[in-house]
Amino acid sequence: MDASGRPVGGARVYFASGPGSFPDMAALTGEDGSFALAAPSAGTYAVQVHADGFEQATASVSLKAGEKRRIEVVLRRPVKSKGRRP
Repeated sequence: MDASGRPVGGARVYFASGPGSFPDMAALTGEDGSFALAAPSAGTYAVQVHADGFEQATASVSLKAGEKRRIEVVLRRPVKSKGRRP
């Protein structure tokens, strides 16, 4: 979701780190912002989200074997710097 709570469709979601090694897998969010990824084993994972026009976001989630969890990741628009003009 974005900072105002609206879902962000088409964002790429993947496990950036976790216990042991795991295959490179990713999901795209639906128009409602939902996604599903299957954790290969129990443990704590860093979930990263990328979407065009937003800064990358990371969330940490601890999962048991076979557990399904709902997580919310807030995507923020990049802050434009107010540089001086020549």
